[in-house]
Amino acid sequence: MSEAAGRRLVARRNFLAGLTALPAVAVPQRQTPDWWLPDLTREEAQVRKQLSTATGTKLVLLGTHGGPQPGQVRHNSSNVIVHKGAAYMVDCGLGVTNQFARTGLSFSAVRSIFITHHHPDHNIEYGPFLVIGWADGGLKQSVTAYGPPPLEQMTRDFLRSQQATIQFWAEDFEIAPLKMIGVHDLPKAGPVMQDENVRVTSVLVQHPPVKPAYGYRFDFPDRSIVFSGDTVPLRAVAEIARGADVLVHEAMDLAAVRAEAQQAIKRGAKSIETQSGFDVFMRHIIADHSPAEEVGKIAQVAGVKTLVLSHLVPASTSVSDSTWRALAAKHYKGEIIVGHDLMVI
Repeated sequence: MSEAAGRRLVARRNFLAGLTALPAVAVPQRQTPDWWLPDLTREEAQVRKQLSTATGTKLVLLGTHGGPQPGQVRHNSSNVIVHKGAAYMVDCGLGVTNQFARTGLSFSAVRSIFITHHHPDHNIEYGPFLVIGWADGGLKQSVTAYGPPPLEQMTRDFLRSQQATIQFWAEDFEIAPLKMIGVHDLPKAGPVMQDENVRVTSVLVQHPPVKPAYGYRFDFPDRSIVFSGDTVPLRAVAEIARGADVLVHEAMDLAAVRAEAQQAIKRGAKSIETQSGFDVFMRHIIADHSPAEEVGKIAQVAGVKTLVLSHLVPASTSVSDSTWRALAAKHYKGEIIVGHDLMVI
């Protein structure tokens, strides 16, 4: 090892040791030795420090990209709320397992998982999250999942497909195999669950042809957080979000979407736009999603303290944060946060 590399290794270890020396809070961290960890990125170091010093309920945006496309600057939709050491997941898009691990949280902290609807950018890594969380991070058998039908059957089918892998791992490491978890299909909106930390309620949203599709409200003792899920602008979302501390709402810049779709088709890119054609793609976008200006109206009617724009379409860097804020601020006068992966709110 070179002298410079040695200095970097010592500095990194000292930094990580400094993090563990911070005041202890009830946020379980991964018990991984320093020598096993790769160098932390700036974002990873920041989120870990924020969670290690956190008081009260915290929301971490794991993925803020709208749509299933891989290899983007943002990851697919996924979020985790942390309260008194318990973690509550909302959606499991592509990359959620790695993003969760990057926060430093322990998989054993995961209490419940909530799926808004069955599109791949929201559920494709739900099954892998369970298996990897069990194998690598001690995810508990008692974890429960909630979402639209047929979530129970989807879970059972996925775990059945992984039985050989699960049994090999359990035998190799002499641990109890992962079995079917508790899953609650939600055929209609309303009360979802309540434990000692939170009360969760769902609202039916409009995201055709997916039925049902939900938004969720989480009421903790110190904070209320609402997720719109994927939807057109709806009064029902404003109603369930009324008086909430945080509204996480999907958002699109329609002009930018139109321009990027036209460019993709023109250059013959392999994408959803070129597969379906411009007219079909734009009909879907308009019928299924919410322009940022309309999102601002929803937040204003609801009277929320903070509006978080996420599930951004387009999620490329072609739309600046200032543009996103300006669109929503046409009708909303509160705090506006443009979501980025690993942001702590």
